[in-house]
Formats: sequence, C-alpha cells, structure tokens
Amino acid sequence: MQILNSLVPIFSVILLGVILRRRNFLNHETTQAFNRFAYFVALPVFLFYKIGTAPTGDGLANRYMITLLGATLVTVCLSCVVIHACKIDWNSRGTLIQAGFRGNLAFIGLPLVIFTTHDFPEAEQLKLESAVLIALPPVVIFYNIASVTALSIYSTSTEQLLSWRKVLFNISTNPLLIACLAGLVVQRTGLGIPTAFSRTCEVIGASAFSIALIGIGSQLASISVAGKWTESLTSSVIKNVACPIAGWIIGMSIGLSGTELLVILIMCATPTAVSSFILADQIGGDANQAASTVVVGTACSFATLSVLLMLPF
Repeated sequence: MQILNSLVPIFSVILLGVILRRRNFLNHETTQAFNRFAYFVALPVFLFYKIGTAPTGDGLANRYMITLLGATLVTVCLSCVVIHACKIDWNSRGTLIQAGFRGNLAFIGLPLVIFTTHDFPEAEQLKLESAVLIALPPVVIFYNIASVTALSIYSTSTEQLLSWRKVLFNISTNPLLIACLAGLVVQRTGLGIPTAFSRTCEVIGASAFSIALIGIGSQLASISVAGKWTESLTSSVIKNVACPIAGWIIGMSIGLSGTELLVILIMCATPTAVSSFILADQIGGDANQAASTVVVGTACSFATLSVLLMLPF
C-alpha cells in the first residue's frame, strides 16, 4: 500500500507530463514556463513557508544533513573509481560522476517524503518533513560545487568552462537556497508569518509539485537519448542503489532508525535530476550521455524506491 499511495501518484504525474508533451498539449515554451514557475516561484514559496513554520528540531536535521552529504560523497568516490576502471570516454566522465550523485531532491524527493509520512501523527509528520527541509541548503550548495568541478575537470571544451565567480553567483542567487535560508531566519527568530501571507504561501505552494512533476515529464519526453545505455545503467545503479545503501550505513551509525531512517533513504534514492542534463550541456560535458542517464535513472528509480518502501522499518 505504501508503494501505491506514495510512489504511484508521483510517477503518474510525471507520466502525464510525458503524454501531454507527446500529444502536443505542451510544447517547449510551455514546458519552460512550467519549469520556471516551479523553480523560481512555487517551490521557493513552499520551502519558505514550510521551514518558517516548522517546529524546533531535536537535532534530526543535522543527522539528515550528515547522512545525505556522507552518502553523496561515497557515490562521488565510487563513480570516480568505476569510470576509471571501465575506461569511460574522457568527455563522459564528468557527466557520469554528476549523474551518480545529483539527486532530484526538491521535485521528486520532497513530495515522496510528504506522501510517505501523510498518515503519520501530525507531530511526527511535521518533525520529519521539517528536518528534511532544513537539511537541504548545504546539500544544494555541495551539489552545485561538485557538479561544476566534475564537469570542468573532464571537459574538452575549455572555452565553455564556467568561472568560479559565476558558480558562486549562481549558488548565492539560487531561489531554493534563498527560500530555505529565509525560512530558517523566520523559524529561528520566531518572527512568525502573518496569516494573510501564510495563506497566500499555502495556495502558491500547493501548486509546486504538480507543476514541477508535469514539467519533468514533459522535459523527459523532449530529451533525445542516443545510445550509451550501459554507462547510463551503471551510473543509475550507483545513484539509485549505492547511494541509499551508503545512507543506510551512515544513518544507522549515527542513531537513525525506523521511519526517521526511511525518510532520509528516500532522499538518497531519488533519481538523477533533470538539471544535470542542462548543466552538462552548458559546461561542455557529454549532453547525450547526460540525457540518457536522466531517462534511465528516472525509470530505474521506480523499482529501487518500490523496494525501499517495501522494507520493514
């Protein structure tokens, strides 16, 4: 029942986006508009409101941050070892390293956590959700720095490399990061959010995941996948299997168990983010390989997340 109630709704909406794009109900322009609204407006508003009104934690957010960052570092190292051992083409190496650790935390991980904890007692649900949200900012920062570093090292188009000044600018202006930090300020200072504004945030935030998931599906339908399935499957196994296993080991070692452990393992097991394809294309990585890993990883994640949700916690 957990799979039916938590996983199926998310992938059904992604599939809806694919169908709408294939039926020409959505096109490139509308998909871009969906993605921009979700990324720059709806999701930041949702994050700000949820974090700003979250209860004070008991250290769970710190343990979540340690687990997710630790699991991510493990997958970075594992990806580096695998691509060198398999003698992957130079220009594909950075792309595959990024695909092996950059999960779709915001657009797939968060709604899955919300659905999974929906039937929990309200106090426990709020504690788990807020801990995940508060743990996100340092992970978002690491994702951006590590992705640019990996893609730059293995890029054959040095004139396309992004300067570190631009990287830092992009991180500091990331709307999701700004929303998380603003929410933390409101939560820590106890300023509170006026009722009228909080209700406005609720209305806008309610649209965040539906629009984001439809946008993901539409974008997946438009990505041209050309070969390199073996490399993509290898990278997907690292992201969808090795990362949650590493998260399990780290989480258990710092005292996580039961539903607390399940929630962070869901975040570890999220598929490769669509944004990895966009970044690889911008920095001169292997765009076709990046597209393939996103599609294969998203498809494989349904199976791995299903197994995870069936495990006894």
